Amino acid sequence: MKYEITAGEVLEVIYDDNKPNLIYALRVKEIGSGPASDVAEVTTITAKPLNIGFLRIPIVGEAVLLIKAPSSYGSSVRNTSDTYYLDVVSMQSSIHHNALPTATAKTVQINATSGDASKYNSAAAGNTNKPSEPKVDDNFTENDKVRPLQHYIGDMLIEGRYGNSIRFSTTPKSGKFTVQPKWSNGKPAAPITIFRNSVQEKGGKINGFITEDFNKEDNVIIQASGQNIEFEQASKVLSSTNKYSLTSWKDENWGTTPQTLISSGRIVFNSFQKEIIAFAKKGIALSSETAITIDAKDIVSLNAKKMELGTDSSEPLILGNKWKAWMEDLIDAIGALTDISPVGPCAPTQSDPQWGKIASLKAKIPTLLSDISFTKKS
Repeated sequence: MKYEITAGEVLEVIYDDNKPNLIYALRVKEIGSGPASDVAEVTTITAKPLNIGFLRIPIVGEAVLLIKAPSSYGSSVRNTSDTYYLDVVSMQSSIHHNALPTATAKTVQINATSGDASKYNSAAAGNTNKPSEPKVDDNFTENDKVRPLQHYIGDMLIEGRYGNSIRFSTTPKSGKFTVQPKWSNGKPAAPITIFRNSVQEKGGKINGFITEDFNKEDNVIIQASGQNIEFEQASKVLSSTNKYSLTSWKDENWGTTPQTLISSGRIVFNSFQKEIIAFAKKGIALSSETAITIDAKDIVSLNAKKMELGTDSSEPLILGNKWKAWMEDLIDAIGALTDISPVGPCAPTQSDPQWGKIASLKAKIPTLLSDISFTKKS
């Protein structure tokens, strides 16, 4: 069986799953070799994705490549075929959309079908020659801010219509690029992978190149292999970080060491079954321009050889239980003191009428100990 590639204009994207054999399917009208004005009426074709695991869903008005290939209705004695679509034709070289809904005639038999689509579709009641004016998909909102990414040496780019992308790249040695990358250096041919999801700023020419700006993207994840990244952290409160030299990122100018950098307007880690765990070989630094809080319903446990409250802290904390015992012993010892007068020993201090006040203060010592905060000697 011979298979030829043709093209068709998308009339409808099927978004429901009412027919299992038609998920992700399109209804298209085939684009012939003659001028569009030569075609008065054409019939629709139902086309399914050739690769259902890797999809770029077209919009109404875009053109797709079509190919006939074996269908699920075939057998050892009977060959049948379906029409499949391969990809969107970049007629306007646009990342955002390539709709050009004038490629075929304006009039189309919406409910009439031809070829292999007949096994899936039936004509609806009423006029089958319903005119359809060419237009871009009603469900599609155009965004004139979206710009294509600048490509660098040997790049593989996956770009969505809305300012989201994945770049598989490296640091180019040189090249006449419109926009230079925001990363540099690294070992020759070392990989860098960039995930981006961002609402872009308005401006620039149509199809003018941009590159990922790690300080401006709404969301970006960078997996770098030693490249220097042009990036500025959100918080500059670094007293403890600097004191204990947890500054390799700054010393290396965001490079040298392989790293994963995540930047967003908000980052949330949520583990609804088990732990969130962070391990680090040489330190964990936390910094905020306002506050860092830790809440727990049961226990907050901190363990280290030395605990500091403040970078210039020098005063040791008092151990509560030992202070309590020491203070009670001190009061008891003072109470047992017996003064010596010229006529002989006097009564103990605790027999003084005022000793009751001291005894009541002693009784309050246990209330001065915390029920929730504890420390240890070493």
